[in-house]
Amino acid sequence: MTRNRAGRLAGEERSPSHRPLRIVLVMKTSRGGQFTLPHIDELRSRGHEVIAVLPRGEGNFRTALTERGVTIVDSPFEFRFRPTYSAVTGLFGLRRELRALRPDVLHYHLYASALATRLASLGLGIPRVHMVAGPLYLDSPLIRAAERVLVRLDTVTICGSEFTARRYRELGRTVAQSPVIPYGADTEYFRPLDSDVRTRVRAEVGIEPGDFVAIMVALVYSPKRLVHAGRDIKGHDVLLEAWRGFRAEHPASHLILVGGGFTDAGEHQRREMMARYRTGSPAHGVTWLDTVADVRPYYAAADISVSPSLSENHGAAREACAMGVPSIVSDAGGLPETVEPQSGWVVPRGDYEELATALRHAHAEHLRGELPHRGARARALALERFEDARVTSEVADVIERAAIPAVGRIRRGPTVFSVFTEARLTIQESGGWAPLDPATRGQQWDRYTHDGSQVRVAARARRRPSAESVAMPEGLTVVPLPYYVGVAGLARTLLPLARSVWRAVADAETILLRVPGVMGSIAALACRILRRDYAVEVVGDPGDVLRAGVLGGTGRRLAPLAEAHMRWLVRHSAASLFVTRETLQNRYPGRRGTPTTAMSNVSLSPGMIVPRARTWTPGPIRIVAIGSQENHYKGHDVLLKALRELISKGMDVTVTLVGGGRAHTELVELSRSLGMTAHVCFTGAVNDRAHINEILDSATVFAMPSLTEGMPRALIEAMARALPAVGSRIGGIPELLETSCLVPVGDHHALASALGDLVSDPGAWEEQSRNNLKIAQTYEKALLDDRFSTWLARVPPARRRPE
Repeated sequence: MTRNRAGRLAGEERSPSHRPLRIVLVMKTSRGGQFTLPHIDELRSRGHEVIAVLPRGEGNFRTALTERGVTIVDSPFEFRFRPTYSAVTGLFGLRRELRALRPDVLHYHLYASALATRLASLGLGIPRVHMVAGPLYLDSPLIRAAERVLVRLDTVTICGSEFTARRYRELGRTVAQSPVIPYGADTEYFRPLDSDVRTRVRAEVGIEPGDFVAIMVALVYSPKRLVHAGRDIKGHDVLLEAWRGFRAEHPASHLILVGGGFTDAGEHQRREMMARYRTGSPAHGVTWLDTVADVRPYYAAADISVSPSLSENHGAAREACAMGVPSIVSDAGGLPETVEPQSGWVVPRGDYEELATALRHAHAEHLRGELPHRGARARALALERFEDARVTSEVADVIERAAIPAVGRIRRGPTVFSVFTEARLTIQESGGWAPLDPATRGQQWDRYTHDGSQVRVAARARRRPSAESVAMPEGLTVVPLPYYVGVAGLARTLLPLARSVWRAVADAETILLRVPGVMGSIAALACRILRRDYAVEVVGDPGDVLRAGVLGGTGRRLAPLAEAHMRWLVRHSAASLFVTRETLQNRYPGRRGTPTTAMSNVSLSPGMIVPRARTWTPGPIRIVAIGSQENHYKGHDVLLKALRELISKGMDVTVTLVGGGRAHTELVELSRSLGMTAHVCFTGAVNDRAHINEILDSATVFAMPSLTEGMPRALIEAMARALPAVGSRIGGIPELLETSCLVPVGDHHALASALGDLVSDPGAWEEQSRNNLKIAQTYEKALLDDRFSTWLARVPPARRRPE
């Protein structure tokens, strides 16, 4: 049911060159291992030799390897762990085979493969890379207890989902030892198909063009003994039970099940369910197909995909995402990672009533024509998280680094990170350092020090004593760079600034550049000259900044040059992190073969997230906007003009502007000239979190009419208070808000209209409150810190190892 891509072209960019490796892949099956084929293709395209050790017998996996010319060795061990003489001799035979093959690294998927390879290779000194296909076996307390010891035999345990990584880290694996790399989806192959395919398949199955169609793609496995005893692991029975009641309410609905039994026992289980739920009866609206060569046409015919597993990695949901089909998934394992509030639904595993409720929600959106919007978001999510070329490259990188010390292993211990940032610091009267800009006070420096590492912050710093009360955290070392403000200040300071940055780069152990910005640009140039590797954290778009008019017409003309420079800077980085899901990485893609992740630099502690959405209450409309007033980037002047328009329409509305800076006086004067001093409250900069929450909790709507943005912290924090919001269609804002809540940059008329529409429709307002809270919950600090640490562990040191 999964199509696998042929090898990539040789010569594509990848990790540093090195001698070819011999990689021995051990699998417990000759059938059903096709999910490893993209990894094999990638490794072979890099010039490595791959040898597969498989059990005897034919199967589609063995056939695919033979067609690729991969050497296959029959395993002396049949991967059945029983207290028998043949099992013991089989393990010793596997050990002799592995020793004779002289691999540089052993690689294995599936738990029986992992257990056999670990035991058979004890004492051989061969690096081992285990990629965890699914977390099912960890549901067994007995296996989990054994795995706490056995996992130490893995050099690296690649976790196929964030969920699996959490389970292994509970067993003692460090972040560096358990990188998260999902199994990919071939997004070129699995993509939305033409409408005529949908029409043809529906006609073949006997489905009317306008009917609601759900699909589930999964093989049927026989029930396990040690985990979920007697249950259908993939949840076919849960879906069929939910469908029984749902179909009675909505007869113009059809369910397509695709997948036969994995073994004879699995096929027996499938036929038993077919008889129990009478899937052959037209009254039930169920078509159950056997395994098919190409599942894409059936996805094209569907409106919703369902994955109700009791235990799962990402399963078929990632391919449904790539096909542009929204999903309903259970909360088992990694499945919730395949959807977000705008692309699907998550229901409790094994709960057929909640599953039926989710089907009703999907059906209602189908009738309103809204499901395609969820499908588009699902497709974007697949491109962001599961794109095959990226994740297979990451797997190959890990195998290479585990195998060859000269290439550089995944970092396993503390290091010193030098972070070059646009933050401005000032000396305190007490002698410590404090950030001048409120926006840089929550830089989350602690996430760099998760494993005991240290942080050197290279930033503009002035030694003028200040009473600033928000000090930088203890344990940070500040590398003070010459202080300046504005373009003229930069021109005067450029030479000493460049010298200081050069020295900081030369002394750095591991380099991270926050870009765009002057510090990052100078540091990147120094890195290229000194042959230092650097990583980038891409937090904004210089093209958007200049086109917003901050430097006038000259800036607009320079925007293409700034974008070209940014592409150069990111393309030459050794690792890249983007604060948006797709916007920034589409414009400034990282280099193939380097660790890349999409992760907001905004994270929320549990106390910042309210427990429930808001209920509409009539009364005066209170709009709030939060952001620096150092310049007009945040569009507070646009909001004031929109407020004037709302007041002229007779609305009882006020605006609270939180922030301070050089443009503050201009904004106050603008409110006076518009005759709105009674309707505008300027609070200045507010540093107290509790006070900020009070302001947000008393507001009706949050406004972010920014001229440029990365991933806006203030907006996410407002959404965490379940506050509906309106924002500009710029940067990462469209990844957070519904289309109806987005307006063109700098258009105060559109802003006034969107604000007015939102507060005039209590139902829409409450829906936005619910949606915003759900999205904000995905920015919970522990989850993001874990993802950040996984990426950070793969950032290479600045000094390149000899090739």
